[in-house]
Amino acid sequence: MPFQRRFALKYAAALLGSTGLLAAPLALAAGYPTKPVTIYVGFAAGGPTDVVARIVADKLGQKLGQSFIIENRAGASGAVAAALVKKAPADGYTLMIGSSSTLSILPHVQKGLQYDAIKDFTPIGLVASYPYYLVVPASSNFRKYDDLIAYGREKDKRLSYASAGNGAVNHLAGEWFKSETRINALHVPYKGDSAAVSDLIAGRVDFAFLAGVVAIPQDAAGKMRILASAGSSPDKSLKGTLVIGQDKLPGFSAEPWNGLMGPAGIAPDIVARLNTALNEIMNAPDVKARLLTLDQYPFTRTPEQFKAHIQQQSANWAAIIKSANIVLE
Repeated sequence: MPFQRRFALKYAAALLGSTGLLAAPLALAAGYPTKPVTIYVGFAAGGPTDVVARIVADKLGQKLGQSFIIENRAGASGAVAAALVKKAPADGYTLMIGSSSTLSILPHVQKGLQYDAIKDFTPIGLVASYPYYLVVPASSNFRKYDDLIAYGREKDKRLSYASAGNGAVNHLAGEWFKSETRINALHVPYKGDSAAVSDLIAGRVDFAFLAGVVAIPQDAAGKMRILASAGSSPDKSLKGTLVIGQDKLPGFSAEPWNGLMGPAGIAPDIVARLNTALNEIMNAPDVKARLLTLDQYPFTRTPEQFKAHIQQQSANWAAIIKSANIVLE
């Protein structure tokens, strides 16, 4: 057989082989998902991360034709769920709604963490962000922001504040707030925002930074009082609310965010399919309207931008942790 023909046949075989290899993941994406998908949430049911996760799961199920099931594994500010998802098969059937605390804070304050926020996960897409509100019990003597600060600065007085757990964004926000205002306050961690609500309502803790989905209904019901917003701007805060970063402490902002991710190594085509679906869902008018009722705002990006956001946020919180001398109890 002439050399040229042998070469052409070998080249054609190689080309067909590579085409088959390329076609395999494309076929995988076209068929994905073929069975239910589990989305882990590292916080208790009813909190802001859980609420947005259930919106995402419901809409992904409708769009992709399979059940997306929420599994709550609360603990260690999301680290319990993250460690579990890290070990799962990278087939797209085990995902996680990652949070800002889990991905950009814990790596700087928690020794012996069982995951690397960048290396151990596949970022799929950012979902939403939301401002925290400074709240006190309705029975509190603190009627305004300045009342709380004045009391906390008094000699021999000490406040207490609740958070969703050690290393949670509202823990860091509380420590940052304490450092900037020079008040004396003790941190009281809980397993999720919702777990802290009963003690706050009962007056067993003095204040907290809580998401609007928790704080606004309780304020409306007369069980809590919103003193201020920790949002980045007035248009991301309850109308008429004092914005701490603009009115009191320039630069102060606590706006947690969530994103969909999975174990490292998920096929790029599956990631692309999920990212496209996620962006369409979060920008749909009905979803935007529902998010606004929860005081949340769509925050969609590409997988690459999601990774960059984790890195940028990580650097920001690391600087705050260092300047405020924050350590975990």
